[in-house]
Amino acid sequence: MSRRSSFGYSSYRPRSYRSGGYGGRRRKGGKSAVIAISIIALILIAAAVPAIYFAFMRDKGHEEIKEQTSTASSYENSLHEVSELSAASKEESAQNSAPESSPDPDIEGYHDGNVFMYDRSGYEMFYGTDGSAQNYADIVSAVKAAVGKDVKVYNMVVPNHAPFGLPEKYLSQMNDEKENIKKIYSSYTEDVTPIDVFAAENDHRSEYTYFKTDHNWTALGAYYAYQEFCKAANTKAIELSSLSKGNITGFRGSLFAATRTDENPDGNKELSANPDTVIYYNMPCIESCILLENGKTEEQEVPIIASFAEGSNSYSAFIWGNNPYMKVTTTQKTGRKLCIIKDSYGCAFAPFVTANYDEVFIVDPSFYEGNAAEYIINNKYTDVLIINSVMNANTSFKANDIMTIIK
Repeated sequence: MSRRSSFGYSSYRPRSYRSGGYGGRRRKGGKSAVIAISIIALILIAAAVPAIYFAFMRDKGHEEIKEQTSTASSYENSLHEVSELSAASKEESAQNSAPESSPDPDIEGYHDGNVFMYDRSGYEMFYGTDGSAQNYADIVSAVKAAVGKDVKVYNMVVPNHAPFGLPEKYLSQMNDEKENIKKIYSSYTEDVTPIDVFAAENDHRSEYTYFKTDHNWTALGAYYAYQEFCKAANTKAIELSSLSKGNITGFRGSLFAATRTDENPDGNKELSANPDTVIYYNMPCIESCILLENGKTEEQEVPIIASFAEGSNSYSAFIWGNNPYMKVTTTQKTGRKLCIIKDSYGCAFAPFVTANYDEVFIVDPSFYEGNAAEYIINNKYTDVLIINSVMNANTSFKANDIMTIIK
């Protein structure tokens, strides 16, 4: 049994608001305790939905899984060195995008509970500090020390949507994500390789790289980060246009759920009327995919994409959401094996790296109960990627979860 019960992928859980990314505000409000209690109540209600959903959809999902697994084996694996998208890839990207206009300073934003609303999209407000950044950097350094000198360790801190979607008048009311990430990257030991994705996400800010109703990025946003990872890891990024894709419509995610209250059970009207689409890509090089789900004691073989996901749980299509672990064996012959230690942002990212490694072991430290450092060493993994959103990197309990799996 996992240390925490499963409720899908969302990091919108009560303790998320206590420190670092969600707390530690520069401006203190007198009603913080009341607000915190209200948030806890509504999140606990929202948290139960995914678990019920997966129980209901299990049989249906496995039927679709069998069909998807047989189809995936027919794909050809095509790798291309990418420093930027080719013309074909750009065309594909444009088709998958829901372009956003530049932030309009004349549009007035407002708070709906703990969600900041601007131009029909929800945003997280960032209040991480140098202290919380240093804490996270120390933990990253501890991972490197635990796995030893023969394992290459990479660290990727992903900015949230705010720096790319909000005008300066609102960004100035929160702490600077870019500077916070720089603080993290400059504070751990030199034998950790930082993967800076801020510029890449900023370059594509007009594309559909972040959801409007959910705190996560899209697969397209994750792909641009994957390209940056490939550069640092000295490997080749698979061309996006070479991949077949699917989509799930009608997604209203964690930010929408956070606006639903007893007084307003229907949630924010703008988010409700502006649902997202989850686009996923089918990776052609997967041989097997073994999952240990939350609350289960036995592994099961599944496809890497849970294409049956729908509704508020649609983001869990990516690697089945947050679970103790998933082990993916590929048809590649690279001589390299990657362990990903991740939060929910790693879910959309993880499928892409199956094009670059013989094995990919994906661990969520909030649910994994083993010793990941021992597993990495004993199974001769060559690389480790720690990937977290800037919010979770600055939230002490989430960051400290990593320590529990390396001791």
